[in-house]
Amino acid sequence: MQPVMTAATAVLWTTLAAAVSLGYFAFGVYLLRQYEGIGVRSLAAFSFLWSGNYLLSSGTIYVLVSSGITSGADLTPGTLPETTEVVVLAIVEPPLSALLTVTAIFAWLWFVLRYTRQTSQREKLAVAGLGGGTLLVLTLNGVIGGTTSIGQLSIDPALRNRITEFATVVEILGTGIAVGVGIALLYTTTLSHRTFSRRAAAGLTVPILLPWLIGYLYQFGLVVDFSSIGALRTVALAAGLLGLWIAVSVEDLFEQLPASRTIGRQTAFDISDTPIVVLNTNEYIADINPAAAEMFGVRSRETVGMSVSTLLPETIETAVLLDSESITFTLPNSETVLEAVATVATDDSGQQMGTTIVFNDITDERRRQQRIQVLNRVLRHNLRNDINAVKGFVGLLADSDGETTAYRDRVDTKLDGLVSIGDKAQSTEQVINAEPRTDSPISLEELVWAAADADHKPHLQMTNGLSETTVLVNPAILESVVAEILDNAVRYGEDVTITVGYDPETTTLTLADDGPGIPEDEILALEIEQETALNHGSGLGLWLIKWGVNRFGGSVVFETGSSGTTIDIQLPPALVSTSASPAEPGVTGSAVAECVSSVSVAFCRRRVRCVHSAVTVPHFRQSHK
Repeated sequence: MQPVMTAATAVLWTTLAAAVSLGYFAFGVYLLRQYEGIGVRSLAAFSFLWSGNYLLSSGTIYVLVSSGITSGADLTPGTLPETTEVVVLAIVEPPLSALLTVTAIFAWLWFVLRYTRQTSQREKLAVAGLGGGTLLVLTLNGVIGGTTSIGQLSIDPALRNRITEFATVVEILGTGIAVGVGIALLYTTTLSHRTFSRRAAAGLTVPILLPWLIGYLYQFGLVVDFSSIGALRTVALAAGLLGLWIAVSVEDLFEQLPASRTIGRQTAFDISDTPIVVLNTNEYIADINPAAAEMFGVRSRETVGMSVSTLLPETIETAVLLDSESITFTLPNSETVLEAVATVATDDSGQQMGTTIVFNDITDERRRQQRIQVLNRVLRHNLRNDINAVKGFVGLLADSDGETTAYRDRVDTKLDGLVSIGDKAQSTEQVINAEPRTDSPISLEELVWAAADADHKPHLQMTNGLSETTVLVNPAILESVVAEILDNAVRYGEDVTITVGYDPETTTLTLADDGPGIPEDEILALEIEQETALNHGSGLGLWLIKWGVNRFGGSVVFETGSSGTTIDIQLPPALVSTSASPAEPGVTGSAVAECVSSVSVAFCRRRVRCVHSAVTVPHFRQSHK
């Protein structure tokens, strides 16, 4: 009677497990009919596969119990009856069960990935590789086991055991990683996405975790009686089905999508023009957005795992950066000024998770402050001195009973100087407000000639390379810069020669003279980028050159000494092109100038074509006004 009762109990629990398994199938149909969107199909696929897997297991147990086998301990090749049903199951069930189990688990993992976060191409390949490898090993092991159990394949028992052990290890690792990663993502999402509750996470965890663990109880021989296994499976499957129902219907699983939040944040992180770097708790780079990678000249993948100090100038200490509210520094070999603000990221319990550093480019703001400071000091200094001088001369005129011509000339000179300063300030403002680029390429030689007036040309000497080079720089800016150099050279030099050349390798326009050098205090004022009581220029000339070159993204270097001055203007390579064709021949001698209007600066731009490549210009002024 006892074996009969055991068999009846096994059949009962097996039937109940099969009925609950059908509930998973019905739940999958319900999902497809009632919901749509990300995650619906993958969760429905899991339900269908899970249903099929446990229907197959229930059917297998039913056939074995009907053949008098009520325990897994009795499943040996010698005890299996050679009925058609048993033979078919022995061959079909192991590989099919492996297929259904692995695909169901990875369908569940895919649902979790799609639901909770954005899946990258690498993650897709990782899931496919892990799932495919696990499935292949288990399927081969199932085929070998099935054919061996019915005597269709003869294999050494020791080898068979090793194959089974290897397949078991692969199964545990493959499915274990999938289940573990999925559960971790679910519960991590409950922390970052407030509307995704822990009850919903539990409802999605129970259907996969309990049946998976019960399967290993049977596989490792801890529970082998079919009645007990049937009861455990029935309870686990019923609990899982209830959990799915609660997660979907009660917790409104598909009314929200945590992945949207993740994708939204990641998208904002990726497309933001603001450079952002994320550090882990060890101050190593955990993530870096494209804007930051471009600014620092690095590749995102290569920097992950590196110390943040590799991105910073040597003068900036990481500890100071992370402990300060904000810190300002200039990028090496650049005029870009950055303000770095570090924010500590914490979880709900206040535990530090890392640090986010936002870099704000404040170069334009600093330049505006610099211009205001320079203009203020120059205008105040020159206006005060010249007006005081004019007042003095006027007083002398009033008190003089004799010749007053010399005093009147001095007054006129000072007043003309004040008008010149006003004009220079206006020109400077127009240059720094002009559009930096043009759509029409212009020859460098034409630009230099257009900048030179009749007083400049006799001193100018061009070298090869200028006529073959065109630029997309707004002529209103570059001509103003060159004109300022030439004007000061003629004004303050005596019979000097200015040689104008171009280096295509460094895209550098060079103007070199053999006159007196620029005073050191003026160069120092440019280097420290501000005028002080001790370090200041006598005018706006050098500043106009510096600001004008900065406007179109170039850089300028002044080298001066007793033997002359060399000014190197490095042009952005993207705005320069070199043609092998020679420049179009034009007139000789005093070239014909064509006056054209400029949108940004109202002055005449003289287009000059010269048949020869040599011209001369005077030295750069000693003190720019």
